[in-house]
Amino acid sequence: MNFLHIARHLFIPHHSNNHRPKALHVDALLFYVLLLSVFNLSLRFIRTRSDVLGYATDIHAEQLLAGTNAQRASAGLSTLSISAPLSQAAAAKAQDMFAKGYWAHNSPDGKTPWDFIIGAGYRYSVAGENLAKNFSTSQGVVDAWMASPTHRANLLKGSYRDVGFAVVNGTLNGEETTLVVQIFGATPVPKAVVAQVRAAPLEIEKTAAVSEAPPKTLVFTPLAPVTTPAPLTLAFTDVTKIPKIDVPTFTRQVASVFLGILIMILAMDAAVIAKRGTVRVAGHNIAHILFFATILLFSAMMRRGSLL
Repeated sequence: MNFLHIARHLFIPHHSNNHRPKALHVDALLFYVLLLSVFNLSLRFIRTRSDVLGYATDIHAEQLLAGTNAQRASAGLSTLSISAPLSQAAAAKAQDMFAKGYWAHNSPDGKTPWDFIIGAGYRYSVAGENLAKNFSTSQGVVDAWMASPTHRANLLKGSYRDVGFAVVNGTLNGEETTLVVQIFGATPVPKAVVAQVRAAPLEIEKTAAVSEAPPKTLVFTPLAPVTTPAPLTLAFTDVTKIPKIDVPTFTRQVASVFLGILIMILAMDAAVIAKRGTVRVAGHNIAHILFFATILLFSAMMRRGSLL
C-alpha cells in the first residue's frame, strides 16, 4: 500500500474505510485522546529535567509601577510613590501564599492583607490589595487589572498615595507560577494639617475583596512630600524566565494544528459525500466543523493569567 492509498484511507471517504475517513472513526478519536495524554505527560517529564521547556515570564516591579501610574495619570489622578514597607508587606504576602499553598486575600489561618501591612511597619489610613498570577508580562498584568472592574477601582482610587510590589516565582499547589502582589496605601494626615486645610474628619478606610477587620491603632505621622519614586532595591521585584519553548504557547499551537487538521478532514469528507450523493445514517459534519471552530476561537481568545 503506497502513500496515496494510505492518505485516501485516512482522509477521504472510500469503500476501504466504509465511506468515512479512518481519521474520523471512533477508534481514531480514542487514539487522539491517548496521544494527547502522552503529549501532556511528556511535557511534564521534559520540564522537570530540562530548561528547554518552561513558562515564559518577564515581569518587573518598575514596569508595574510605570503602568499603574500611567493609568492613574490618564484618569487625572496623582501618581503613586514606591513605599519600601508596602513592598516588604507584598513580598511577605507572596511568600506566605507559597508557603501555605493558598490563592486568596486571606490566609488559611486568618491573616489578612492588613496584618502584612502593619507587620511591615506601615501605618495606614486607607489600604488595598490586588493579586495576579500566571501572567507573562508586566503590561499584561496591568491590562488585566484595568479590565476587571474591582481591580480597576482599586488601582484608580484617588485616596492612595503609596504602592508596593512583589514579583515572586515558585510552585503553588503543584503549579509553577509567578505571583504579583500590589499593595496600596496612604498614611494618615496629622490633625494639625487637617485643621489647617479645614478638611473633614479623617475616616479610616480599607478596600479589598476581603472581610473588614477592626481598625488598627494608628500613629499619625506627616505625609512625605511627593517626589520621584526611588529605584526599587528590595528583593522580589523581578522575574525573568525566557525558556526556549514556552509551554502554554506551544500547547496552544499544537492544539490549534490538531483541530485545524480535523476541520479540514471534516470539510473534505462533507464535500466528497455531497458530490457523490452518499446518504449517511449518522454524522453531521457541519455541526462538527462549527464545534471545533468554536473551540479554536475560544483558544485564540484565551489569555494566560488570573486575578484576585
